[in-house]
Amino acid sequence: MKILVGITGAAKADIFGPGREALALAHAAFGERGFFVPARALPAGFVRVPYTFGESEEARRARLAALSVVNHPLVPTPVDEAQGLDTIAFFAACRIAFPCAHIVVDLELLGHKLGQLCLSFGADALVGSVVDQRALRLGERAGSKELTRDEAARLLRASGFEPCEGLPEGKGP
Repeated sequence: MKILVGITGAAKADIFGPGREALALAHAAFGERGFFVPARALPAGFVRVPYTFGESEEARRARLAALSVVNHPLVPTPVDEAQGLDTIAFFAACRIAFPCAHIVVDLELLGHKLGQLCLSFGADALVGSVVDQRALRLGERAGSKELTRDEAARLLRASGFEPCEGLPEGKGP
């Protein structure tokens, strides 16, 4: 099985193939359930998996191979600013390499839009600031990463998941 870990040249045209495979693996692993974990900071036990825009496929494969035993949720994390296609390709590579691990989107880092794309490319869980009510994203609050439970549920449903709050017992911290 070929793992797409970086996007270069002709591989750009094949981004949707690994994405479809990654999404199918996520749905198969968790019975159509998608999870959101309300937290302002990444909970203990979640493992960040760093990636750098434009790094070689060999470097990414080595990083994923070093995580051969995964008992904790994985959080793909850009070293610098997240880049759209590169980010979703790395999420797909993480899902394909670890079909039964929780692959988590950190909404504080990636935001809602890129986060929702990651759900369609292998992520099965969101972590971020969940509030009962939030102010409109206008003016100084335009960059707010907060979301309500309903908004988190909508992000998960849009990728075909049935929303669940928290990770199931034995599958996370």
